[in-house]
Amino acid sequence: MKGYKKLACCMLAAAMVTATGAALVGCGGEDDGDTAEIKTVKVWLHKSESEVEGQLYKSIQNNFNDEEFKTSSGRTIRMRIEFYTNADSLATAIRTEKTGGTLPDVVAVDSPDIARYADQKILTDISSYIEEETLADYVDSVVEQGTINGGLYALSGMDSPTGLYYNRELLKSVGYTDDQFGTIENPWTWDDVKEAMTKLKEADKKYQIKLNLGFGGKEGGMYLYSPLVYSAGGSFMNEQGKPSGAFDSDQTVAGLQQIEWLFDEGEKWYYEGQNADAFLQEQTAFEVYGTWNIATANQKYTSFVSKYGVMPMPVYKDAQGNKGTVSAGCGSWGFGVTPDAKDKEAAAKVVEYLTSAQSSELLYDSIGTFPTHKSSFENDDFKSGPVKMFADILTNCATPRPVTVNYTKYRDAFQTLIEYMQTSYGSKDYNLKTKATGLCATIN
Repeated sequence: MKGYKKLACCMLAAAMVTATGAALVGCGGEDDGDTAEIKTVKVWLHKSESEVEGQLYKSIQNNFNDEEFKTSSGRTIRMRIEFYTNADSLATAIRTEKTGGTLPDVVAVDSPDIARYADQKILTDISSYIEEETLADYVDSVVEQGTINGGLYALSGMDSPTGLYYNRELLKSVGYTDDQFGTIENPWTWDDVKEAMTKLKEADKKYQIKLNLGFGGKEGGMYLYSPLVYSAGGSFMNEQGKPSGAFDSDQTVAGLQQIEWLFDEGEKWYYEGQNADAFLQEQTAFEVYGTWNIATANQKYTSFVSKYGVMPMPVYKDAQGNKGTVSAGCGSWGFGVTPDAKDKEAAAKVVEYLTSAQSSELLYDSIGTFPTHKSSFENDDFKSGPVKMFADILTNCATPRPVTVNYTKYRDAFQTLIEYMQTSYGSKDYNLKTKATGLCATIN
């Protein structure tokens, strides 16, 4: 996308780690902490320095340090990242240090955890340190998921909106034309998906859909399929922040019922194999997933690149044929400032840089996560094909997962509901609304 010559140089330096674990900082020189001239901002990251994403963040750190940002008192701000290998290691460190009031200045946080971290005083409000013009360039979903009770607690520089991948060549073989595929303005419904799959099946062609029901463990259900609820006008919480009357509302249940037919055991509509690349290898006609297939196709399945497309997630349709709103899953890791940061303005400047358009684009170029800045999508890279569709989806349709301190309970209950549909649809006692009502008690 852009020439990051300085960052590429720094990535090489970042990889030159000594056997004791000491690493170079700022492409030259070690950081000894705070002095009269230096303000060190310590960042905890949920990645290993040896993996690609860790090296990228090391490069972002080095670039920040080269630019020599200043505090309000004139000291030079130095970013120093400490690596915690994975999310569990980071969470353990945060729990341990929170008790003693010794959290770092900045911590990485996954989007569904922002509300809980804010409630537990792991994150603090940084809204007074971020200019409105700067904030306005982030896609709306990033700001929405980071805003708790009017305060801004985190920002993200990466995302992966969800969509419906489709094998364009297959669909054209049964009569479809390009102007018939779903768009944001005229999306497909789940009935349209069923009609297309039926045509393919009758023509003895590959017709199944890869649903990725086990993606990300318990997280995948909420990430991939919460749009079913939002599209139908449903919700997860009532005005009091409780599930009753929302999680089990008629709208929420009706949204989920749009895909019940996929679990008809006799029809084998969905792919049950274990091949992660089944769609890219043309074993299925559709796949519900995030943006990662694009990079995989470009790297491993180049002959397939011209054969597929991406639509928005199919929408709800009521008995009168009215369509619901277009919605898409979204949300990824970002950063927030802790209450223990002694210079919160400097720490917020580091968060802003870690999630900036420049950093966001570097991550996109290197690991395929989507930028989170509207200005990034003005680049020619996002003017056509699946990347344009995902950019439009992220900008216009992305809907954050429930913003609540009880998120994990909602997530687990929602996953249970999807598994119930998958295993029990068509049985004598199957009742989705009754199941949803019963699950409300596990959330409260």
